[in-house]
Amino acid sequence: MTKPAAPVFELQTYDYSANAWETVGTYDTGTDVRAEANAYCGYQVHSAAGPTRLLKDGATDLGYDNPNDYYTADNWA
Repeated sequence: MTKPAAPVFELQTYDYSANAWETVGTYDTGTDVRAEANAYCGYQVHSAAGPTRLLKDGATDLGYDNPNDYYTADNWA
């Protein structure tokens, strides 16, 4: 049985002027034991400033794929 690959997290924020998601950090749990905690902490910090998402192995783990959903979330009501 092979050992599964360690997940890689990618923190992205949305740049409206470029109309694109931009990577602000990559966290490889295979090379850093604190990577997962750092990724979630980074998400909390960046999400307070605008649309942010945290990808885990390329799939959205936290946040929004549509940046406009950030402004319609319950915490803005």
